[in-house]
Amino acid sequence: MEHSQKESVLKKVILLNITLVIAEIIAGIYSGSMALLADAFHNLGDVLALFISLVAIIFGAKKATDSMTFGYIKAEMMAAFINSIFLVATMIFILVESIGRIFNPSEIDAPIVIIVSLIALAINGFSTFLLSQNKIEHHHHHDEDEHHHEHHEDVNIKSAYLHMLGDAVISFSVAVGGVIIYLFGVVVVDSILSVVFSIYIIKEALSVLKKSFYSLMDSNIDDIKEVENLILSSSEVLSVHDLHLYRPNSKEYYGSAHIVLRDDLLLSQVEIVLEGIRAGLCKKGITHFIIQPESLKYDLKSTCCLTH
Repeated sequence: MEHSQKESVLKKVILLNITLVIAEIIAGIYSGSMALLADAFHNLGDVLALFISLVAIIFGAKKATDSMTFGYIKAEMMAAFINSIFLVATMIFILVESIGRIFNPSEIDAPIVIIVSLIALAINGFSTFLLSQNKIEHHHHHDEDEHHHEHHEDVNIKSAYLHMLGDAVISFSVAVGGVIIYLFGVVVVDSILSVVFSIYIIKEALSVLKKSFYSLMDSNIDDIKEVENLILSSSEVLSVHDLHLYRPNSKEYYGSAHIVLRDDLLLSQVEIVLEGIRAGLCKKGITHFIIQPESLKYDLKSTCCLTH
């Protein structure tokens, strides 16, 4: 249900923004406003980004197969990474253009710019609201003694949300600038507002870019020592090696490790040790953890001692 809800929301947002692009192109040509045409092509780029997000959600819902044994679990982060790069590049371009226009202001046909930018603000604002309602996921976990509520941020939806937020604030700055230009003839206001908003959006997008990049590289952003100490807290575990932690998407937290047991144990006893470790890891939010139990033969310290 959650995937279909996100899919439905993105489809609505895409249709709204395609309509907006067409309207801005017509208004831009009619009024001779390069600002409106530039914003139209910027919005067209965002439609592409939204489409990438939609594809990621559709593929992300697919189950694992013999060839894709993990399914499309990284589709969310892949989409967020591409969208964030595109958003940062677009915002840098707008930032440079805005700074240039501070020193070389160009004429704007204020009435048409005000009307169209207010329509764009309404559409982008509504799109931003729809996406903001779906970028936080709520998960409920039941333990014997506790009922846990977990909240995960879908970075794919967040990157799409940031695109729409960027469009909304730019439309707002264009509308405010149009009003001030119409009333007072102060053209520079539009450029100053664009600079401020562009810097804010770049800062937000870089955060998503960093998170998605680390995920795609299977990098660990968490305290690995804390996990290691938790595993070693089991009285039967002598040492840990080849410990890996990674987050394939915003909801999942995976890991694996080799553990050396102090004594030779029956398989049923080993299972009790592993279940205890996994229960502790689960409380830390680790959703999937592979543990390979080993005998003293594989303890790095013991091996070193035996070679002398």
